Amino acid sequence: MKQLKNKFIRWSVFLLCLLSLTSCESDTPKPGDIVARVGNEYLTRDLVISLTPKALQATDREAYIKRVVEQWIDNQVLAQKAIAEGIALTNEDKWQVDKLQAGLLGEKYITNRLSSNFSITDKDIEDYYRDNTLEFVRQHDEVHLVHVFFEQQDKAIFREIRQTKILMDVIKNNLLDQRQLTYVIEPNADLGYVAVNKLRPEFQKAIRGKKTGTIYGPIKTGDGFHFLQVLDRKAEGTTRRLELVEQQIVNHLRIALRHRKIRTLKDEARKDMLIETFYQNVL
Repeated sequence: MKQLKNKFIRWSVFLLCLLSLTSCESDTPKPGDIVARVGNEYLTRDLVISLTPKALQATDREAYIKRVVEQWIDNQVLAQKAIAEGIALTNEDKWQVDKLQAGLLGEKYITNRLSSNFSITDKDIEDYYRDNTLEFVRQHDEVHLVHVFFEQQDKAIFREIRQTKILMDVIKNNLLDQRQLTYVIEPNADLGYVAVNKLRPEFQKAIRGKKTGTIYGPIKTGDGFHFLQVLDRKAEGTTRRLELVEQQIVNHLRIALRHRKIRTLKDEARKDMLIETFYQNVL
């Protein structure tokens, strides 16, 4: 969440920087609409609200808005000082501003013209899987793994784990999959197929061999105690089944279809415009 908020802040501040350099208010806003003023430039309430993510909590929202406003003030103060001293944007700077504006308008046009839901059929998926089999060959040994973590020893649940044959049942019965584990990499869950060489060294050592169904643990690490159950093993060089890679294929096909439709939109738009190139003047 923190990274997401930082991304929003950087993007919002960037837009505000551009707005401070490329636009001026022709009419003075009403007093109730003004959030900040520097000289004859105003930051309005509507603009700040439009740049503020709706999902932010109240305390985060307040801090976000204040940061954006203060950054806008800093930008305006420095920009107006620059103008007063005869400093102006270069042609390269103006190119970047124009490029951003054109890019944003183009994205809006594409969004308005294209559906966000690109239909992919079962035949599309099967054809792609058949024609690109090598893409799904395993590069390393993999295990289908279930994992559960405890920060402290829990004798009752440890006993339950020793008596069960299905680790996932213990996780669900004790709601362990609903714990917020921010201090370990692996969640309490069925992890699916994972490359053995990507596991922690302690895990690799614990599950080595050829057995499946076995529950290993408790495995003591620096952060606590782990249990692992290997449901299946697949060797390097084997091919992943279609059901394991179906969503991956769907995502790939949707992206490819979107790119094709965007290219078609661009080609159609070009037909409606007078376009000339004079490369001889620069090459």
